[in-house]
Amino acid sequence: MTQQMISSTDNTQLRSTGERPYRIVLVHPSAGVNWSGGAEIMAIELSRRLSSYFEVELLSGAACGSFSYPIPCIPRSHAFHAVRHPLIAPLVRGFTNPEIVVEHLTGFFPCLLRLLTHRADLIFPHNDYAGLAMAACVRALTKTPILFTEHNSLMGKGDDGSLQKNGKCLQRNLRFSPDHLVVFDEAAAELAQTFQPTQPISVIPNGVNLEQFTPEGVQLDIDLPKPVVLCVASLNRKNQKRVELAIQAVSRLSNVSLLVCGDGPDRLYFESLGKQLLGEKRFAVRTLPFERMPEVYRSVDAFTLPSIHEPFGLVYLEAMASGLPVVATDDEMRRYIVGDGGILCDVTKLDIYATAIQEALSGNWSVRARQNATRFSWDAIALRYRDVILETILQSKKELPLPIH
Repeated sequence: MTQQMISSTDNTQLRSTGERPYRIVLVHPSAGVNWSGGAEIMAIELSRRLSSYFEVELLSGAACGSFSYPIPCIPRSHAFHAVRHPLIAPLVRGFTNPEIVVEHLTGFFPCLLRLLTHRADLIFPHNDYAGLAMAACVRALTKTPILFTEHNSLMGKGDDGSLQKNGKCLQRNLRFSPDHLVVFDEAAAELAQTFQPTQPISVIPNGVNLEQFTPEGVQLDIDLPKPVVLCVASLNRKNQKRVELAIQAVSRLSNVSLLVCGDGPDRLYFESLGKQLLGEKRFAVRTLPFERMPEVYRSVDAFTLPSIHEPFGLVYLEAMASGLPVVATDDEMRRYIVGDGGILCDVTKLDIYATAIQEALSGNWSVRARQNATRFSWDAIALRYRDVILETILQSKKELPLPIH
């Protein structure tokens, strides 16, 4: 099903002695601006680690490391309130996430210009179809190969409004024909090959920084009575996170508090619901910068996120790396990620969900959760990407026409 990795034990295979290292350009206009998005974090973590093997540049929205090159654009978080202004909202009513459209449009040409004036050996966009479209334009002019990781969930909306496993985003992105596709699991790989049977594919999971997220270290005073359950999610009733289920389940446990970390258009709704069901003493919504999140995880006793469909779920890894048991939806992806580091159940049945949370709080999960998270170390994940990048570059060079003498 997946392409074979190139086996390499040292860096000498990456380029011949005396040659410059291959230049790899990653793209995400929200990187350095939004520190809670999985795609943004992945772009930064991979850029940092791949710099040991290649010349790496990350086209980002703001500085986020020595490897980053901030481009002039309007990141989605900056556009969020502007596109909801009464004068502008009617103009963008047809878009589900107009702020993302603004980011895509304003970042397209600055990234294109940078890649045409500073040539790369491989382009690795992380900002979905806009990055793919930009990379495809560059490839048409320079033959630069494209590596793409599908971050979107395989779930989508059917014609009747119901959720179904149809991979609409994946099918759309495959129309750009990336030279190599990376997906998070075998189910996505199988689906991709039904759309494009000849598409080169590798299965590589998301990763977690095991040095940053640890059970030991500084904690926060979160001012909630113990035990405390944590839920980390964007606060939007239209997304797949289903934070209201976590609030309802914890409310059935008389002596348990819930901390929700996140922000979004429906923050006031979730604050009101939490205070109504749990009371002000057992519930809080906090918004903290990403660098403070390891302290948050260490300050609570369990983690839950009842998403109905999640492309991967970096927060599950962060929680387990911090020694927390995870309570989540029982589906194929969660079984793969959580393993024996938590409890999976039908979260729509609130009594079952609440019982699972109580069981997680009653056990000692720290060693099992941490050990399970080590399967997803960013260092190990970066090595797998290194091999795929080298394979993709070398394959693209084989396909170039020989020069005429």
